[in-house]
Amino acid sequence: MRQSDNVRYWADYWNAAAREMGTATDDSIAAVWNRRSDRFARDMDDERRQKRADEMFAILDEAGFSPQGARVLDIGCGPGTLSLPLARAGADVTSLDVSKEMLGRLTRFAREEGLKITPVESSWWTADIDALGFRNAFDLVVAAMTPSIRDVETFDRMVACSKGYCYYSSHFIGKADEDARREICRNILGKEPRRNTHGLGMLYPFMYLYTSGCRPIVRFSRQSGSRKQDWTVAAERAMDFPGGAPEVSGEAKERIREYYRNAAAPDGTYQYEFETFSGAMVWMVGGR
Repeated sequence: MRQSDNVRYWADYWNAAAREMGTATDDSIAAVWNRRSDRFARDMDDERRQKRADEMFAILDEAGFSPQGARVLDIGCGPGTLSLPLARAGADVTSLDVSKEMLGRLTRFAREEGLKITPVESSWWTADIDALGFRNAFDLVVAAMTPSIRDVETFDRMVACSKGYCYYSSHFIGKADEDARREICRNILGKEPRRNTHGLGMLYPFMYLYTSGCRPIVRFSRQSGSRKQDWTVAAERAMDFPGGAPEVSGEAKERIREYYRNAAAPDGTYQYEFETFSGAMVWMVGGR
């Protein structure tokens, strides 16, 4: 089998898997992340943020990349989990996100610290990298734990912006609050829960690169434990695309709230177990 056939097969598999996940509009995605912005910033404590940054810097250093003086694009930057550490390390960072609220938080943090960060409000799914002046413009392009990279087209667009390195990370295997997810999908939304799709975020990008002849540096990490939060926050999380559904009716929302209210402890907190395996890879564009 020719190498070009292998690349095409994996590209086709990846795109087919992405289509199975369904589609959502840029506006609906922006609305979700705007709603999540406050909670998202609260949920990730300083220790978890530092761990994410340390893991990124470790693999970048292994690849031979230094952020000092580098131009960096952070796709799906959120509130700045990686943009801020990169800027503190001396990089000139362009931070792109579809959520105005996420970018607002990042901009405030950057201003307070006097960091060199340029925010760009845009969906990566429909971004025109030539109009934005992004093509071959960055020494490093980062796409970390973001739904912005969903298929071959959005991945290729990411790579096309780099003249040096790319850093990509995603959950590989994950489960969290599984009993609640099954209950909500089957008995409230009336459908079977989606199969575990975390692997799509790491397997397909890696195999697409590998069959193309690229040999990225790859590292994996595991997190597990339990998390506790107010039951109202847990309900809000479940109503944002539960089981992949982009919209939830008013009646279903009330039933989801009722589920978490009944499952909460007397102090109003809801606790659930989680376990995730995450993968990260770095490669030089055009390298082997």
